[in-house]
Amino acid sequence: MKRAVLFSILAVFAVFVYFASFRGMVIWPLILLELPLVAVYYLISSVVTEKMIRKQRGNESFMYVKASMITPDSTTLMPGALTITSSDVIFYTRRSAGGGVKVSWSCSSREINEYNLGKVDGFHKGLSLTLSGQEEPVKFVSGSVQTREAELRSALNWDS
Repeated sequence: MKRAVLFSILAVFAVFVYFASFRGMVIWPLILLELPLVAVYYLISSVVTEKMIRKQRGNESFMYVKASMITPDSTTLMPGALTITSSDVIFYTRRSAGGGVKVSWSCSSREINEYNLGKVDGFHKGLSLTLSGQEEPVKFVSGSVQTREAELRSALNWDS
């Protein structure tokens, strides 16, 4: 499915470029076809929903946060979702083949020394976790986690 959508995006773009070379040709309706294809490709390649994670984790209770992980070299954002419980913190990404999700990063909640909400890099707000035994924090970009600090503390069992 993913390859078919990607091929369709390229084919429509090729037709767009071909017809753009003719003077007086009305080609803008092709853009209206291209945009939904790009949206569908994004959905099937990057989005991780709470339903997908529940399917893998079962009935376990967790806090779900749509987020992107900043790679350790700070050059790439990996789209996915973060789940937080009193026992662990797991970052899920979309599985490339066959759909579903896979664990891309995880740690025990006991390893977390502190967390910070705010700017995680020059452009994004999110959550950074300082882990015991690591100098560099693990950073997650998420706009929604800023307003959910009480839920985050509760999920980590850090209620004061």
